[in-house]
Amino acid sequence: MEHRIDRDERGSIPEWVMLLVMGVGVVMALWAIVQPDITQLVSDAFGRLRG
Repeated sequence: MEHRIDRDERGSIPEWVMLLVMGVGVVMALWAIVQPDITQLVSDAFGRLRG
């Protein structure tokens, strides 16, 4: 039996690396925008728990 992998179906490594880098970039950009709000939200929640 001969197993043959077509390159078109498998894709190339640089494409996956580029998608990964772009995904990380989007997550980092969103985190930079929402991080102050999340920090304030958590701080307020702990403040209410303490009384």
